[in-house]
Amino acid sequence: MSYQILPNVIFILSVLGILLIILRHLPEAAAADHSSPKEPSAHFKLVAKGLPAEAFSKIGVILRFRVRKIWNFMLEAKDLKPYSNVGYKMKKIFGGRQPQEIKPVILAPVTTHEVRNENYYLEMIRIQPRKLSHYDALGKFYLEQENFNDSKDIYLYLANHEPANPDFQARLAYCYYQVKQFAKAADHYQKSIALDSTQPNRYYNLGLSLESAGKAAAAAAALNKALELEPENPKYKAAYEKVKKLV
Repeated sequence: MSYQILPNVIFILSVLGILLIILRHLPEAAAADHSSPKEPSAHFKLVAKGLPAEAFSKIGVILRFRVRKIWNFMLEAKDLKPYSNVGYKMKKIFGGRQPQEIKPVILAPVTTHEVRNENYYLEMIRIQPRKLSHYDALGKFYLEQENFNDSKDIYLYLANHEPANPDFQARLAYCYYQVKQFAKAADHYQKSIALDSTQPNRYYNLGLSLESAGKAAAAAAALNKALELEPENPKYKAAYEKVKKLV
């Protein structure tokens, strides 16, 4: 009986060891992130729009990001792969998060007496500056208007403040793709997949980004992952066959 329990005990101890290492390095990581942001221009652009410069604690968001990645790693290590066909189909049946297409996210229709423009969303943010869903709504509005540069700034802000949110990472990646910064698009699609690898369209979008960045072999691998989740999807098949000829 002990020979069956021992591997699980070792696995749990290993995970706890990884968590301990991460917790010990959180202050340094938070300080480094605060002192040298990747793209500080996004914050200043939001302030220029009249939005409040809110100070968010980085410790919590870094911890959530690391825990989410470790959870994904644990599932894969135990052969409970979140990107398995069975897992994906179950999510579809029971109403899980829908795949993210490379296309603008359309907002709910508004009534005739309520016109929602940029100022509407900016005012909502000013009223509740710590409610990230308001920033998300503004980002979606910019996507709907095909204003990808402003949308990129919004989702860069959101991804910096809530890096464990795979949707923010995917939408930021989409914005980078639209402004033809394909390497950055691929980077954020990979971050989104690391947090939630059940979405076949994110592998597909990653493949398109990698192909545009000139990385055909990596693009083929990503598109093959999309096909593992949806083997009969003609869009994935066509993209995979096209990229495979470039390898």
